[in-house]
Amino acid sequence: MSEIVVYVRSQPQLGDQIVALPTLYQLKKWWSSRRIKVVARDDVGGFYQSLPWVDEFVRASTFGDYLRTLKKETRVSVSLHHSSERFGLVNLLRLPSIRLGFRNARISDLIWTHSHRKDTGEYIGQANLRLLAAYRPFDPESAARECFQALGGTHLRTIQTADVVMIPGGGAGAFKRWSLTNYLRLADRLKRLLGGGTRFLFVLGRQEAAERDALEAMQRPDIAIAYCRPVPELSAIMLRARLVVANDCGPSHIAQGACVPYVGIFNEPNPEWFWHRAGSAAVVPRHPHDGIDAITPDDVLGACRNVLEHHAHTAYAG
Repeated sequence: MSEIVVYVRSQPQLGDQIVALPTLYQLKKWWSSRRIKVVARDDVGGFYQSLPWVDEFVRASTFGDYLRTLKKETRVSVSLHHSSERFGLVNLLRLPSIRLGFRNARISDLIWTHSHRKDTGEYIGQANLRLLAAYRPFDPESAARECFQALGGTHLRTIQTADVVMIPGGGAGAFKRWSLTNYLRLADRLKRLLGGGTRFLFVLGRQEAAERDALEAMQRPDIAIAYCRPVPELSAIMLRARLVVANDCGPSHIAQGACVPYVGIFNEPNPEWFWHRAGSAAVVPRHPHDGIDAITPDDVLGACRNVLEHHAHTAYAG
């Protein structure tokens, strides 16, 4: 059986893996009978092997390891890296018939049969999909949403639901974490905007155990917690939300890929990790050196109002 090999980015963070999911989904949608092999340097096999679209995971560290991942039966090679000549050279030595990779002013640009120009001003998840679209055109937003609908489908009737999902994590450090206090102040403002019955769901991971304890101690009936939930459940949670507000963290990319009304809170402009599309907004400090907590709840409330108004107008027009 011919196979497809996908080289994912050499980063262990959850967000780096999530932005690759729609790409894998679209490849399996195109070629359902072909095996998909994911290759990575980091120990992320458990994540990819849990996906319905991945048949094999290979961890590679040396050039020889990477070279051995391309077999005679490999028809399609997709490299989601953009900063290494290694993957172009591997493809040159094996020459699968379809070779997709990013153009990045490198010698390896010449090796790809289909390519997309790397632009650090473009959201990484969108760039991955546009790389595939160089081979066969499709709509990236529709494909991304279908991906997370497929993942979350079996949980849509069973997961906790809320009007507003809030994600106050940020694994890279405190500089990316708009505080829990700010999120709670925003929640109170959103209740005045959306109505007294508005319910909130805080998505938290292991690094947010302190936030979980603080929220549980409050015993607020309008607040629920989803703690350390797997990606399929998180996908369903995002898809059912009226609005998602999130720091720059792994689960935020599920919400962005699901293409729901979304407000991202950043310590500085970060277009590679924010999908600038209709129905989304990014909030950053007014002055670059002020830090993320210089952003006020009213700043974020204004962005939420604009996103919700756009969504309501679009739904009405449709």
